[in-house]
Amino acid sequence: MVRPLTKEDVRGIFPPLVSPFTENEELDLAALRTEVEFNLSLGVTGVCVGGSTGEGHAIEPQEIGLLVKTAQDVVRGKIPVIAGIITTSTREAVKRGKIARDAGAQALMVTPPIYQICSDDGLFDYYATIHSETGLPIIVYNVLTDVPVTPALMRRLAAAPEVGLIATKESIGGSLETLGELIATIGDKISVTWAHDWLLYPGLALGATGSISGAAAILPRHSLILWDALQRSDIRRAQELHFAVTDVCSQISRFNWPAGVKLSINMQGRRVGPCRSPFNKVPPEQAERIRAALKRAEAVI
Repeated sequence: MVRPLTKEDVRGIFPPLVSPFTENEELDLAALRTEVEFNLSLGVTGVCVGGSTGEGHAIEPQEIGLLVKTAQDVVRGKIPVIAGIITTSTREAVKRGKIARDAGAQALMVTPPIYQICSDDGLFDYYATIHSETGLPIIVYNVLTDVPVTPALMRRLAAAPEVGLIATKESIGGSLETLGELIATIGDKISVTWAHDWLLYPGLALGATGSISGAAAILPRHSLILWDALQRSDIRRAQELHFAVTDVCSQISRFNWPAGVKLSINMQGRRVGPCRSPFNKVPPEQAERIRAALKRAEAVI
């Protein structure tokens, strides 16, 4: 079994990779290998498969195992591999988590149960049970605006060994305000990462320990340069990269995020195929805006 991650491992740039598909919407593992190899060559800190950018909502349980195993076969211990869990119940999350664990996942990035709104006590039990049943460390994926994992609940989770919490991915379920609160109150207990794709620079500059942001799946080189610029306090360069990344992400509607992301990657010559329907249509005028933004972003590298 591969080594489970600790909070010290969840730092830097972790692209949440897309799940490549063939034209008939089957997993394209050869394309995934190429995408993992590309990211590894750039020096990313780790990779995540099966997150929302990876269409985790549309991935079948056994496919999570295939994604994890393929990624591990490429990285061969050089960088960590995290598995995303997006589902509706504890029972299904545990099933998926065990499959990911057996395939080589080193941590689980878990979204609160989707579709229904859960109580804080229910969310606590959800994460604790997943950790207990899989033995893997937990990263909370705080992405549901209607079911945010509040700082108060995050502190409760971080204080409970039975939850196995090592990190949070603060996405649109949180804000810059709540990010700052988490860094100040439990930044010594867990890794607090940031994933507002339109606000990468301010979150990282505030003190987030890294990013598991969809922006890094689209523009991993830009995200790495932004991160490195911040580490050496090159504010002007970090801001330049921030605006280039934001320019591209702002052209991709968050309501059809996977399709826009895959189109952006395909436009760069990295062939990852279509999304699973019905999230696979990008209007021509939006596609042209994405193409223009990618051209502007390339000019700053």
